[in-house]
Amino acid sequence: MIKKRIVILTAFFALVVMLGFIPLAVVVAESDVVINEDISKAVGNLEILRDTTVNGDVTLNMGELNVLGRINGNVNSNMGQVNIDGEVSGDVETNMGQVVVNGNVGGNVRARMGEIIVDGSVGANLISDMGAIRVGGAVGGDIVSGVGDLLITGAVAGDVNSKAGNLFINGIVEGDVTLDQGVVELGPNAIVSGQVYVGRGLVKKTDTSIAGSIGIGEELSVSEIEEQTTDNGYRFDGLDRGLGERIAERVAQAVDSTFRNVRFMPHMTRGSEWPFFPFPFMGIYGNVAMGIINMLIMFALAALTYTLFPKQVKAAGNAISLKTGPVIGWGILAAVLAVPLMVILAITIIGIPLILIEIIFLAVAAILGYSGIVSLIGGKVLSAASYGTANPLGAIALGVLIIGLISMIPLLGSLVSFAVFVLAVGAALVSRFGSIPS
Repeated sequence: MIKKRIVILTAFFALVVMLGFIPLAVVVAESDVVINEDISKAVGNLEILRDTTVNGDVTLNMGELNVLGRINGNVNSNMGQVNIDGEVSGDVETNMGQVVVNGNVGGNVRARMGEIIVDGSVGANLISDMGAIRVGGAVGGDIVSGVGDLLITGAVAGDVNSKAGNLFINGIVEGDVTLDQGVVELGPNAIVSGQVYVGRGLVKKTDTSIAGSIGIGEELSVSEIEEQTTDNGYRFDGLDRGLGERIAERVAQAVDSTFRNVRFMPHMTRGSEWPFFPFPFMGIYGNVAMGIINMLIMFALAALTYTLFPKQVKAAGNAISLKTGPVIGWGILAAVLAVPLMVILAITIIGIPLILIEIIFLAVAAILGYSGIVSLIGGKVLSAASYGTANPLGAIALGVLIIGLISMIPLLGSLVSFAVFVLAVGAALVSRFGSIPS
């Protein structure tokens, strides 16, 4: 009799609990948010919350986008970071930034001058014009990389193609693996169903790894490969002649795409695309427009410099913080002597060609030093804000933004720009163009 009562009470309480959850479930369902339009934000951070569905495209310029809900469209980001923890049914594209996929993307994921990290799933292709790719999840299509390192510990259903870099596979690739120049390393758990081919470089294979076939066009030793690379950055020596031009073209496309997608003043019109459009802005608006374009261009140059020569950029930045006196001294000396030296060289016909060399020398020093400055400033600010280890491109973007905004202030901006030039050239000279770590 007692057991029967216990069974009846248990069933009663179970029924009460079930009935109690029914209205709760209804409340949760009714709390879902559906947005039936595109979302576009010029500057700042944007978050698509859980239980939120966007039936349209999402565009963010200069900021961090976090997707926790669902987007039934495409995602576009310019100069920022995209974190996908929810779902995106369309494509994800970023110009000068990072994409982290922990959720699901139904279409392609593309990064121009940035990094792609996939621990979730991507239904189509991964495309990186310049930057690293790390795949710990699943990719349903191909992986196409311009210049950058690839790490594959997950599964790729298609082919893997890269122009230059180091490619480490310890996962599954159903298609072929093709690397124009660099090293392909097959880990103990690597399975490549197709062919592994390296145009110029080396293939390292463990005993337990599996590959359909292995081919090498021109085998190079590790030392020979290292002669054409510098601390994970890639020189153009030994690569096909058109690669440098293609990279420069991609940089221009990235800057152009970024500017075209930014809508700071939607009511204004432009004659044509950067950099050949006539400015319709007047007064302060013209200065703001010019400042934005300058920041985009400088970010492109700094990001490109860091991607190709990361160790040299870090060395230049360290020289500023650790050897400030010599950096300022050499920078002022170079700035003071630059013009008189040009005048002296112009006096003689033989010295005229050397003027171009001097200009190139100063330009290279300024770009390298500037990259070190913005990386240093951005990293310090992010570290002070307790963001932990900052993403290099994110730190560079923040540094460019800080210097760019200060440079737009009348009078003070000119002084700051000159000071940055002095520090940049001085940092490059003191570090011997990044060859001497500080």
